[in-house]
Amino acid sequence: MTVSAWLKKANKLLDTCENEISIKNGSKKITMAQATTLNELQHEIGSHHGIRQVTYKEAAQSLKEMIAMVEAGQKTPPLTPG
Repeated sequence: MTVSAWLKKANKLLDTCENEISIKNGSKKITMAQATTLNELQHEIGSHHGIRQVTYKEAAQSLKEMIAMVEAGQKTPPLTPG
């Protein structure tokens, strides 16, 4: 996966999490589809946690940390430039 594709997917999920947090759903569990997407993003950068339904707050924190690492170039490879 390219860096830009990964960031697009991660930012889309982060936007969803932040929206849920803004409407007071931060402590609710993310959906299984969202958990699968989060796991795919983790897998693409070599971070294997398994599929878990974390809360929106936990998912947002994890995504922010992963996005920061990717933007800093720490995850290329396994991501490809572009």
